[in-house]
Amino acid sequence: MITVVLVSALVGGIAFGGSAAALNSDTAAPYPHSPGTSATDFPVSVVAQGSDAITQDGMKSMTVDFGASGSFDGSVENVSVGSVSVTVASSSGQRTVDPANVSTSDGQITLTFQQPVSVSADDRIIANVANVTTPTSDGSYSVGVSTTTPSGTTDGPVTDDYRIESASLSFANQSASQFSANQSVNVSGVVPNAGYVGIFTVADNGSRGQLVGSSQPIVALYNERNYTVNLNGNVNESQQLMAVAYYETSGSSQSERLNGTFDPNEDAVVTNNGQPANATGYVTTVDADGRVQSGSEYDQGARLYFDQGDASTGYQLRAVENGSPGRTANQFETAANGSATIDTSDLQQGQYVVTRIDDGSVVSLDNDSTTSAQDDSITITGQQFTESTAAAGSSGDNGSANASGGASTNAGNGGDAGGNSSGNASGNGSGNGSGSSSSGPGFGIAVAVVALLGAALLATRRGR
Repeated sequence: MITVVLVSALVGGIAFGGSAAALNSDTAAPYPHSPGTSATDFPVSVVAQGSDAITQDGMKSMTVDFGASGSFDGSVENVSVGSVSVTVASSSGQRTVDPANVSTSDGQITLTFQQPVSVSADDRIIANVANVTTPTSDGSYSVGVSTTTPSGTTDGPVTDDYRIESASLSFANQSASQFSANQSVNVSGVVPNAGYVGIFTVADNGSRGQLVGSSQPIVALYNERNYTVNLNGNVNESQQLMAVAYYETSGSSQSERLNGTFDPNEDAVVTNNGQPANATGYVTTVDADGRVQSGSEYDQGARLYFDQGDASTGYQLRAVENGSPGRTANQFETAANGSATIDTSDLQQGQYVVTRIDDGSVVSLDNDSTTSAQDDSITITGQQFTESTAAAGSSGDNGSANASGGASTNAGNGGDAGGNSSGNASGNGSGNGSGSSSSGPGFGIAVAVVALLGAALLATRRGR
């Protein structure tokens, strides 16, 4: 629908002033701003001067020339009466005027009114034209505006400038721990409309699958920015994910759109000349079956993620005997981010507690004020772990190491993180390293390398 409004607050995008003559130029801005797309709104405004003929005799017609820029290769052929409305606003109020006829020709639309529209000096007239196909290239463009009285006297044309900007996203390969309360990923790019970045799984055919997270509402800007998207714990295994740019479809101003709520079934994917603005990246989760938590039970053989430690520090898992830490079952060392993965394959049924090697102190697993072997212990059951019994399954490729009763250490290499200019990122998450260490009989030292987890733990709440 085309709406002509005289209130600058109704313009929902970023606009630029044009030259001045007869009528005063004001603003113009398509929504969305991307190239080769059908604008749901395209407000174009001018301000009447006291010397304009329409302030004396009224406005019989208004011509909006989107082809004022010689480089305009968009289209107005889909513009009709049903997509046009005109509103005139003054200091005393505003009124909406519907044109009786709309004609299009060579990038121009002419709005003809049933009766002359009364216009006073300093009134603002905004023509909000829907269904204009925007130019196919990024850059600055001009739209011309002129008005005509019933006697045929013309005011203008004057021009308003506007900008077309492609949306783009880049999604680098990265890690996102499924055991973090703030599981998130980072995406960079340009989102020139009020909208969102949605993160989706990737279907077998390469299309976007299930929504697993979305950004907060994005303020429309033309520069590249970083966007943090909260995954809300929805990603528990390593996989390729897709970031998709959306624009908000409700509201007629940016402030209204920023108060919206993201719904991929109602909001629209931003396209550049028909191509969706999206990018894929490989997200690596922790190769573990559960997180070490006080009072929890785990089946023998489960791989447990320990993140309550200090960086690069030695720890040991000790059996609880008579209410106190007893024999040592195994030892392990944390990575630079204070985490490690513990293999429980060689543990016997019973209670266990984590202590520091250097001073023997018990590690708090519940973050409360009481730390003891009873309060901060875990239990290994007599059952054998299988994937069906996992509390939180994961197929993360690397970044973890075993801490078991043997003397061997296995550490994987993380997939490379990078994205190209088109926003596509690919990489593998596989790799194996080997090493060995020796301790006393019955236990070994395993170093957990979880290097991919250091940068992906920021979060934003999901909303719009």
